Amino acid sequence: MSGPTQTSSEGPSGPSYRGGSSSKPSNRSRFQANNKKYGTPLPILLPSSPLHPAYQAPSRDTVGSRSSFISTFLSVFEAPVKVEVPQCVGVFDPLTRSVWITDPKDMAILFNRGFFGKGTFSRSEPTWKSRRLDQVRGGQSAAAEKLREKRRLERKQFKIDRAEAMLSAAKAAEQVLVTGQMPSEHGPDEVAEGSNGDAGNGEEGNLSGRAASPALTTGTDVDLSTLTPQTFLVRPTRPDANRNRGKNAFKRRPKPVTSVNGTTVEAGPSNAMPSSSLPRSGVSDQEAPSVQPAVVVVPDDYEQDLSEDDFEESIVEDLEHLQLGLEEAWFLSSGIGVLKIYDTKTQSFIPRESVLALLQTSPVSRVPKTPTAPPRLFPDDPFLISYACYHHFRSLGWVVKPGIKFSADWLLYRKGPVFSHAAFSLVIVPVYASSEDRRKSPYAGQDWFQERMSWKWISTVMRVNSLVQKNVIMIYVTVPSVASFDASLKFGDGSLDPKKVDMKALLRHYAIQEVSLSRFSPARRR
Repeated sequence: MSGPTQTSSEGPSGPSYRGGSSSKPSNRSRFQANNKKYGTPLPILLPSSPLHPAYQAPSRDTVGSRSSFISTFLSVFEAPVKVEVPQCVGVFDPLTRSVWITDPKDMAILFNRGFFGKGTFSRSEPTWKSRRLDQVRGGQSAAAEKLREKRRLERKQFKIDRAEAMLSAAKAAEQVLVTGQMPSEHGPDEVAEGSNGDAGNGEEGNLSGRAASPALTTGTDVDLSTLTPQTFLVRPTRPDANRNRGKNAFKRRPKPVTSVNGTTVEAGPSNAMPSSSLPRSGVSDQEAPSVQPAVVVVPDDYEQDLSEDDFEESIVEDLEHLQLGLEEAWFLSSGIGVLKIYDTKTQSFIPRESVLALLQTSPVSRVPKTPTAPPRLFPDDPFLISYACYHHFRSLGWVVKPGIKFSADWLLYRKGPVFSHAAFSLVIVPVYASSEDRRKSPYAGQDWFQERMSWKWISTVMRVNSLVQKNVIMIYVTVPSVASFDASLKFGDGSLDPKKVDMKALLRHYAIQEVSLSRFSPARRR
């Protein structure tokens, strides 16, 4: 399985092309650091893993030599080195239907070795405490939060200005179609606003610098065939934060720094007033109030070493935990045996043979359950079908993460979200082997199954994933019939006993078939 393509540091984009050395690490060094931290695919450590205590890195002199081959051959007769299997502890939360990992050491093991789970206050890796400490110190995270909020406000104002420009253009075009003449510089709506005392007051949302086109004369007849959709549209200025996007993104140059009265001032467009604060085009430049640029005052001790600040890290409590999905929890618990699940109701650890009964999906039934009724398992349980897909691709070496953000069930990463984006989106479609089981099953009538059969819904998923350059893979999971299971594993009504079913024996009954889909565009592929 090939990893992500890395950019060579000797190419045009490397430091050698720019001339001189850079303090920013190169792509190769960053990849090596990430590979050392996140390169282990599973929490268990084999003797060949660099993180294993008994690991011995081969020297460069012996790699590929005859002595290296002999030492490898003789190592077979030596005492075998044990595989290190960590024991992590998780707490099952019935409200969120997930398993919480609260110990920082266990959180680091499960995420760094296989990218299991997600931080509750983070996008992926649980780094909330380190980011919070950086904000308290006033470091880069604090500046990034302020910059992010500033960009959000600028984008919001740009959208308001753009919507108002489109509305004004539509009104002007409608007036031309009705009267056959060019509209006046102030439309009827603006005149009405001016009569109420609201025109020209620089209110938020108005366009800056909006004026009539010099090529168009007010009040004259116009040939409608010469008009275009862009005739009356005056586009607002897009914020600088959105210009570094797309395929031809440019590198921002550092803003010039000047000194005013002994204070450092950062000059540039970021200190200019937004377009909503400028006067409307109906007010002349002489009447417009003078606008002074905002001055950013930087303290003298801003660049001091932040590590010398006198404050304890213990004052920032770590409120974040690692949240595991049900499929991840069962894989770690019963699949590779590195997770113990603690049940808060019984105040005890759940035996591995009873984990499936806890994680299975409760069927929607109008008949209330009796407290003494044992849990029953059906082959078409949504949890089992989802886990069959998860286990299949995890066993093939893929990193499987939830794909609800892209209207899919799972996302496939070649090595993990740190190294590259997800290449594939998986959509699960259950297929029943027995129509009689589908008729009797309590899960068959749910929308979870019916939506997958609609091509209109599949087309929607294709459109979403094509915009983010992901390939959609339809995963057809064949649901085995109840009759294919041994009679000793079933109750009298034909359902399965989750405490008697073994994971390995259960997964043998499921079949998975992958079908790759591509979005067809007639205009581009003719």
